[in-house]
Parts: sequence; structure tokens; C-alpha cells
Amino acid sequence: MSEGQPKPEEGGVTEALRAAIERTLQATAPAAAQTRERAGEMVDELARRGQEAGAELAKRGQELTRRGQGAQAELARQLEALEQRMASIEELLRKPDPPESPDEGESKPKAES
Repeated sequence: MSEGQPKPEEGGVTEALRAAIERTLQATAPAAAQTRERAGEMVDELARRGQEAGAELAKRGQELTRRGQGAQAELARQLEALEQRMASIEELLRKPDPPESPDEGESKPKAES
């Protein structure tokens, strides 16, 4: 026998093992193909859902931006109104107090002659 060929007792076990492995692979090949196909479908579904989620987040982000801009404009309007009120109050405080005048209902006692 040459060195590259297995001995008869080794060849029988080796060949039997090889045949069993080949039969197993052939038997599981359709299932592996189905698994591979299903995995591909799942990846496609995941990618689709990811795109939908991204689109929904972008839509919500735009809505929040719009709301934020509206709230900012409202706050600016309210601040302007407060500034005007404060300026009018400060103007009133800067005016000198008018001299006190006696009440019209009171009369001063007159000296007797």
C-alpha cells in the first residue's frame, strides 16, 4: 500500500463517516436554504422598518421644530409687551409728584372779626 491511501480498516470507517456527513449535509441543505431565505426576508423587513422609523422621526422632528418656533415667537411677543409695560411704569415714576392740594370738602377756619 502507498502512504497516501488509508489502510482498509481506516478506509472503511473514513468512507462511512464521509458518507454520513454528506448525507447529513444533503438532508439539511433544503432547510439551510429555507433558513437563509428567511434570514434574508428578516433583514429586508428590518431595513424597511428602520426606514419607516427614520421617516417618522424626521416628521416628528419637523413638527417639534415648528412648535418650538411658534412658542419662541409667542414668548418674544409677550416679552415685548412686558418691556412696554415696564417702560410706561418707569415713565410714571420719573414724573415729579404734583403739589398737594387741600381737599375741596374741607374748609379753613376763618378768623372772627
